Amino acid sequence: MKPGVSDLLLHIQNEILEAVTSGDPLRDIADLLCRRIENLVPTIVCSVLTVDPDQKLHPLAGPSLPDAYSEALDGIEAGPAVGSCGTAAYLGEAVIVSDIKSDPLWANFKALALPLGLRACWSTPIKSRDGRVVGTFAFYYKTVRTPDELERRIVQTCVHLCAIAIEHEEVQARDYKLAYFDALTGLSNRTRFDEMLCARFMTDPISGFYW
Repeated sequence: MKPGVSDLLLHIQNEILEAVTSGDPLRDIADLLCRRIENLVPTIVCSVLTVDPDQKLHPLAGPSLPDAYSEALDGIEAGPAVGSCGTAAYLGEAVIVSDIKSDPLWANFKALALPLGLRACWSTPIKSRDGRVVGTFAFYYKTVRTPDELERRIVQTCVHLCAIAIEHEEVQARDYKLAYFDALTGLSNRTRFDEMLCARFMTDPISGFYW
């Protein structure tokens, strides 16, 4: 690796882990990671998607991608020929497309990428500890090419960080649901009801509720 890159990557890793432990929103964490990596490797465009239980893709971060591009990807189902990210999510393995214009995986999506100057895309699945594909991490390139060894090292670190952040978000959501909603009915339980009542009292002291 180039001199200094290891230290910079370690700094990024520590910054992201600190954001996770501080409870920062997942979207903010992913955006921060993409921006830091794009500063580290100015020749790439970084993207993070999540994959829901129905295998639908949802943009999480892509600070250098136009909003219209990300919106066009939202809700697309992963499959065997759904660009680099959709295919990586479907197969559960990295997909390297060195030329978006000619690769059949991009046949139905190249009209979205090529006008933006995106010529190649390498996407890697983000997996939870139980093996589920919960997202994808991608590098887009402005030239026809494949990743180099430095970029492979960077992506390995980023995928690991994304997995930690996404799983942390899942745990937080699960704990909240267990704490505040009945497991059988899905309705708010007594704890949630009391908190909602208290919140109403705090914001509307003349509502007639006293403690």
